[in-house]
Amino acid sequence: MMDAGALFPLFAIIPFLFYIAVLVFGIWFAVSLIKTQKENNQILREISRSLEQSKKEET
Repeated sequence: MMDAGALFPLFAIIPFLFYIAVLVFGIWFAVSLIKTQKENNQILREISRSLEQSKKEET
């Protein structure tokens, strides 16, 4: 069985793992947000084009 001295290095690495987890989550969030914004821009661009075409057809 492991004694307390052997577990101490394991506890010392936990803050480092939390830091890495926060960093990975931040990068994932930024990438997914950028992807969503690109999709929204594409949809808005299509709506704008269709409105321009319908406006040209009316005149």
